[in-house]
Amino acid sequence: MSDMMQQLPPNASGPRIHLASLGCAKNLVDSEKLLARLALAGGHVGAAPDEADIVIVNTCGFIGPARDESVRTAHEYGTLRRDGTIQKLIVMGCLAQRDADALRAELPEVDVIVGLRSHDEIVRACDLEAPVDAGDARLLLTPAHAAYLRISDGCDNRCSYCTIPLIRGGFQSRSPEAILGEARDLVANGAKELVVIGQDTTSYGKDLVNAPRVHELLGQLAALDPVHWIRLLYTHPAHFSEALIDAYAANAKLCAYVDIPLQHLNDSVLHRMGRKVTQATCLRIIEALRRAVPEIAIRTTFIVGFPGETDAQFEELLALTKELRFDHMGAFAYSAEEGTEAATFPDQVPEAVVTERLERLMLAQQEIAFERNDAMVGTTREVLIDEATEQDDLWVGRTESQAPDVDSITFVTGDGLELGDFVHARIIGSQDYELIAEI
Repeated sequence: MSDMMQQLPPNASGPRIHLASLGCAKNLVDSEKLLARLALAGGHVGAAPDEADIVIVNTCGFIGPARDESVRTAHEYGTLRRDGTIQKLIVMGCLAQRDADALRAELPEVDVIVGLRSHDEIVRACDLEAPVDAGDARLLLTPAHAAYLRISDGCDNRCSYCTIPLIRGGFQSRSPEAILGEARDLVANGAKELVVIGQDTTSYGKDLVNAPRVHELLGQLAALDPVHWIRLLYTHPAHFSEALIDAYAANAKLCAYVDIPLQHLNDSVLHRMGRKVTQATCLRIIEALRRAVPEIAIRTTFIVGFPGETDAQFEELLALTKELRFDHMGAFAYSAEEGTEAATFPDQVPEAVVTERLERLMLAQQEIAFERNDAMVGTTREVLIDEATEQDDLWVGRTESQAPDVDSITFVTGDGLELGDFVHARIIGSQDYELIAEI
């Protein structure tokens, strides 16, 4: 990657390209790598859609709503293709990998459909010559001070509801040398927060010989200066080790923030999901984390309406959610995905029941979140400044307890601030899920 993030061709003579990146942070990193290759090949990246020659849509195909969004977005850009505003429309990414034939029938206005790991093919489709050695070059779509760092791809867990292994294949760790090299380049280009991602970050290193495990890799990343925060996302409770819990207590740069998607907390449902974990194990991890780091923030996700989920099993999940009081929680209605084992299960839960359960769970978490925000009023927190607003002295930031893109934010008032600043701010109130603070 080296200095390529900053030293891309300044006067591109190739086609003007607009890229729309949908889905998760892992997809975003794919988009960043593609943009770097296009720019190195002479493409003019970053054009507005109605001023572009070529539009690329990087799709998500994880669940039904994500698929719908991807198709809807491609249709919208298809209007520009049909009226001649753009010359070419390319659809790529997870949904294209999973369902290319259906997309061709559904999106006749699309010129090229390619799946994952096809960046050079896309470069050629843009009438450019693929760079000989772009390596891990990325053109960041995040602010320079907070960058994602992908340490693995694919997944071996084979949860019965999940399409990830069907789309991205089996689990593969990146080499520690490649990860640390990319991290150094990100830091050299201004990164103060490294957000570590993968399909299952807690499995990192299991497929490599003499490689560090994730807690050791986090220690190596912490040795990089001037990194201030290291944030670990996408952990799996079945692989959450005691050594990793110890790392949260010992590694001063590792954010006191755990992203641990539990998906459910009833043993029968967890078994049918193929999670390879029990309720007792999940509760033990949460208890151990809070004992090791009392101020730790825990984020989780749940699936509501999994096939066969009874009223009693949902009520158990709801009761435990109220008892455990997660700092952040996302909940999703179960989506029966073609090719997954769960799609063939009997006792699919009626949509109306799923909707009612989802609303009850989210309302319970909303009450918890608002109470947690109220309890923070009067405390002082370190805040990373992410964005300016139209108001001169008002900024958008995040505390250590808030991950980018998925959690709430903190509005900060103060003069003379700059993006990437770490400041100490006093929480003076809240507005819905957001915190309000002043220097």
